[in-house]
Amino acid sequence: MHRLSVEAFSHAHAFLAQYARPLELAIFERTFVDGPTWRVIDELQRYQNPDGGFGHGLEPDALTGASGALATSIALRRLAEVEAPGDHPVVASAAAYVRASIAPYERVWPIVPPETEDAPHAPWWDTEGLENRFNGFRVNPKADLLAQLYTLRADEDGWLDALAEDVVRDVEAWAAADTPLEVHDVTAAVALLDSPDLPVPVRLRLHEVLVSAVDALVARDRDAWSGYALRPLAVAPRPGSAFAGRLSDAIDANLDYLVEEQADDGAWWPTWSWGRNEDVWERQRVAWAGMLTLDALLRLRAYDRIDRSD
Repeated sequence: MHRLSVEAFSHAHAFLAQYARPLELAIFERTFVDGPTWRVIDELQRYQNPDGGFGHGLEPDALTGASGALATSIALRRLAEVEAPGDHPVVASAAAYVRASIAPYERVWPIVPPETEDAPHAPWWDTEGLENRFNGFRVNPKADLLAQLYTLRADEDGWLDALAEDVVRDVEAWAAADTPLEVHDVTAAVALLDSPDLPVPVRLRLHEVLVSAVDALVARDRDAWSGYALRPLAVAPRPGSAFAGRLSDAIDANLDYLVEEQADDGAWWPTWSWGRNEDVWERQRVAWAGMLTLDALLRLRAYDRIDRSD
């Protein structure tokens, strides 16, 4: 079993301190050195718009300033990670944005806004044909947004329950029709499954229908983890995750791989590139390294794989 050594942890901290965005550094300090929650919220607020949604490159592959579901789901996840109060104005305004921006007939959120085209972005966020590539947004980002709002306990009238029922029905229908789930559909649905306050009948149905998808899509061969593959830790980022027991051997191997994956500069770097706007991508690549390094440390900490000197 590999563990992140004291020296390797120190190198990761040094990388974050020098190169990461202030947001990721604030989350690191809140998690590992008793930094204040308010600083994380303040840094997140820099990405928030007056409508309550988030943009401004919070997701480093889409630099539009406009609010969108993807950036807002990332913000809500970070707020949940630091246990921000559900009634905090930043959380409340984000929840209000989510509620106000849903497509009323389809009951989904487009993953990125149309304004994405007006700013540098990765080719996979080109908006033409995006709805088809993301299965009509029925699960991603919908399930992830619901998961974060459940975790933050930002539901006042049972509105989330009705939308969670939508997600389960859609996943069940796809399973019945042998329609394969996309990798990020699975991670979004599992996030919903792991969220507190999800009604028990919905949780049981969602778990049942996801078992086959997880078994089919999670890559257990470490040679696949350097590419576009569903890693075990993406499905079970914490020991309490619904599929952590089912994937225990694969998770142990994935944790070993994660420790080995750290670069000499202390960071975890993206394995992809835009293939265009190279000057912009080089800046965003560093932003991604900050995010990936933070997330690697959070996962290693969750599974008690970090050695600390204090």
